[in-house]
Amino acid sequence: MSVPLYVCPEPESARRTVVAVVSPEADQRQRVWALLAGPEVVRGDNPRTADVVLAVAATVTDEFIEDLTAAWRAAENPEQAIVLATDAVREGQLPAIFGAGVAGIVHIRDLNARTVHGIVHAVATGQALLPSRITRWLIEEQRMLQRNMMAPVEVQPNGLTSREVDVLRLVAEGMDTSYIATKMNYSERTIKKVLADLMRRLDLRNRAHAVSYALRRGAF
Repeated sequence: MSVPLYVCPEPESARRTVVAVVSPEADQRQRVWALLAGPEVVRGDNPRTADVVLAVAATVTDEFIEDLTAAWRAAENPEQAIVLATDAVREGQLPAIFGAGVAGIVHIRDLNARTVHGIVHAVATGQALLPSRITRWLIEEQRMLQRNMMAPVEVQPNGLTSREVDVLRLVAEGMDTSYIATKMNYSERTIKKVLADLMRRLDLRNRAHAVSYALRRGAF
């Protein structure tokens, strides 16, 4: 994902920003530190005291997110911002990523001598840097939240909501999560949540069991 960046000009009187770099790969840390060399940045060896943390990971694992979350919660600077630089991120990881204090997501290849100081300055001054795809996801999630809050959930006599029936009908037709999300204009995370909620509520083992339940109840 290539991230178009809006880089603010650095004010002449701007204070120096304490930046820490964390990465499971030592060569990535060294490369980013080399890019950050300059009078406007102070190297922060302790992420807890940094103004900005650059977290660099080609592959974002759940363990890496947990480490970011723990470090952010332990930060001494209440305004600390984290920028995640990665090659890819899964949609299902986004809630946990934002919950870990991440204020910007960029592609690793966008960390270069021309952009890195602008990235640091942007998040240090309260801006968010997000790819358009992730911004679209956030908008969709907000719309879904509003829709769910305003529309009462009506469980039909068969024990399912109309949305659950629509999802299960597509599952029964052999469609995968990605197709169902596109067809219903939802995110994949929302579709997975719909299925997880109904299986938990009705004590169903898996999707096949849920489809079988819907068929027995005459839902479609």
